Amino acid sequence: MAVIAWKAIYETSIVTLDNEHRELIVEINRLYEAIRDKREAEVLEGILTMLEKYTVDHFEHEEQLMSQYGYPDLEEHKKVHRDLIQTVEELKEKASSGTEDLAQQLLKFLRYWLLEHIVEVDKKYGEHLVARGGRFIE
Repeated sequence: MAVIAWKAIYETSIVTLDNEHRELIVEINRLYEAIRDKREAEVLEGILTMLEKYTVDHFEHEEQLMSQYGYPDLEEHKKVHRDLIQTVEELKEKASSGTEDLAQQLLKFLRYWLLEHIVEVDKKYGEHLVARGGRFIE
């Protein structure tokens, strides 16, 4: 059973970026289920590795589109991305030191990312991009 299901509130209205955000929800649900089933050690490293790649690829994709379409808050958004990348790096370091409640910390962080970053911050660029290019830009 998924803890988070995709909802319209998560949509930026940019289909390709929304699909990438759905990947994040899959990982949140996978982590939640692992914690629930007391097998977080089995998935933690894989989720952190995925997040490392995801932050690089996804943020680069977002920033490229924001730049291409003249998003006025691009530099502020880049700073938010750098902060998220830093948090992922810190969590990965904690994993190597064996922090006990790391899975819970990661789940809390991912939920924050989804609910605060995507819903509050990414929606703004979505409106801007839609107004200038449409919902199906790549």
